[in-house]
Amino acid sequence: PTVGNLVLQSGLRLPMCSPAFIWSDDSRYLVVPQIFARFGLLRRQRLLIIDLHKRTGHRSQEIAYYYQPESFDNGVLTVTKEPFKTKVTIEYRIPSDLSRFATFPLDWAHDAQQGPLADAASPRHSA
Repeated sequence: PTVGNLVLQSGLRLPMCSPAFIWSDDSRYLVVPQIFARFGLLRRQRLLIIDLHKRTGHRSQEIAYYYQPESFDNGVLTVTKEPFKTKVTIEYRIPSDLSRFATFPLDWAHDAQQGPLADAASPRHSA
């Protein structure tokens, strides 16, 4: 799968993420599969749920070869696990099901500016 660093305007940086991310319909939560090396060799994914209001990160304890977030409406997150193998659809009720996830620290850039045009106005982005 394709992998890259997900960087938000708010300064949040998430390494080794799949481009298959999804926002909740109220834009409070961001869901993204993150790729990691298991036993130093095997590439697997875990599901990350980021609460932008509380600035907290939640990581699935279950792992998979591939997660595909499908929808996130009215607090119900629908994810397909292993869509190319033994396809399983999982539904999480957020925020109540966050107890099934482990919390982890988030990497927020210290110099991130706030506001909708912060990146465009930043001197580091000028030509």
